[in-house]
Amino acid sequence: MVRLGFIGCGSISRTHVARLSLLEEGEAEIVGLCDVNPKNAEALMKMIKRFCNISPKPPKEPSIYRDYREMLGDLELDAVIVCTPHVFHHRHVMAALNKDLHVLVEKPMAIDVSEAEEMRDTAEQKGLILAVGYQRHFQPEYFYARETIRSGRLGEPHFVVAWLTQDLRRAIGARSWYLDPSLAGGGQLICSGTHLIDIVLWTVGAEPRRVKAFMDREGAEVEMYVTLSVEFSNGALASISILGDSPEKSLKDELRVWCSRGAVYVKEGRVYVQEKGGYLMEVPRELLPKPSPNPDVNFVKAILGKEECLVPASCGVNATKLEQMAYKDAKPIPNNLKPAGN
Repeated sequence: MVRLGFIGCGSISRTHVARLSLLEEGEAEIVGLCDVNPKNAEALMKMIKRFCNISPKPPKEPSIYRDYREMLGDLELDAVIVCTPHVFHHRHVMAALNKDLHVLVEKPMAIDVSEAEEMRDTAEQKGLILAVGYQRHFQPEYFYARETIRSGRLGEPHFVVAWLTQDLRRAIGARSWYLDPSLAGGGQLICSGTHLIDIVLWTVGAEPRRVKAFMDREGAEVEMYVTLSVEFSNGALASISILGDSPEKSLKDELRVWCSRGAVYVKEGRVYVQEKGGYLMEVPRELLPKPSPNPDVNFVKAILGKEECLVPASCGVNATKLEQMAYKDAKPIPNNLKPAGN
């Protein structure tokens, strides 16, 4: 049984609880909740109590705290899930690791690569699992694309085109802190674009070597438009575009990887493969791999020794490195376009 605590009980924490509800009874139990606003923790506790497989048996309920240090000191925990604004991730993750607790941290792992590396190194030195909440690692189409590229069947990856669009202003949490650089640490590049950055790095299997970045704030305090040209450590090149002011609220993305002997495309939940000189073929859904259902289930099962952690800290470090290189190249970020008036 993995005894879990939450640091941060805002909107994304409800997603984590829903994911944890897929665990088998006896694998995990949520015993502590911490948020600077106790009402957030109380609301999350009501949701937790709907799932008997992860909720402490009555009359006991998860303990609620306003100070994460008190929760870490008072409760017997095995792991924590960190769902706080980006700028606090390093502080909260390190506090948990120093209590010898496993950690699942929301994306982005950190806003500075030195902080991300310290978090990774501390977890490794202590033999703890530090996972990052990148859910695309668990989507069959992306998992298949990665395995196909890594197998060498299509040769070496040469060129990547990837894009992501979303209306960040109407996204969950945007009204509270997504557009506040003092809490988010950046804009669309690390709020949602980090998912795309991660999946490009994960599928290609390389680290960023050089980044040329163009960004625009479009009337906001953080960047809304991002376009990157990237050279990877294995020589592959990438063109990555991230839009935070889409007419559609929902997030959409696409990934295309051209290799020396073919290509892999991921679009709208489907994956396509084309060998050189052949036809573009969609891979039937029933033939796609079935990895662990989500980061939270995988995190708990990895602690229990039932699965390998599919989103290790190294993924977060690589993404943070590319993002920091992009910010460094783009600064100062211009604000050329007129405010949208939202």
